[in-house]
Amino acid sequence: MYEPQYEEETGGGGFVFGLLCGAALGAAVGLMFAPKAGFELRRTIYDSTGDIRRKAYDAYGQATQTVNEVVSKGREAVDRGRQACETARDTATEGNFGQGRQSGDFGSSRTPSGAGVQS
Repeated sequence: MYEPQYEEETGGGGFVFGLLCGAALGAAVGLMFAPKAGFELRRTIYDSTGDIRRKAYDAYGQATQTVNEVVSKGREAVDRGRQACETARDTATEGNFGQGRQSGDFGSSRTPSGAGVQS
């Protein structure tokens, strides 16, 4: 079954991750070609990668939370479907009780043995 709302909810995670990676790469290349002394350059790179690591860690935490919520919703949907199926099966079994059909015959086009087909 196609559920378009799930695509809309989870579509932004990859874009944010790509944006962060692109920003980190651009910052590193920019710092490499900047006219600074070696010590200053290394210190600047270290500081900027620390910020990027924190942002990546935060983005990872948000993505993990989103995935866990989607998995939880999926499990709830499966449980509701299973309950609905069991309810329908029980209702159908109770409705056919004593009519000559067995529970395995539910939904089949066969007639019970000895019964004629009427038009």
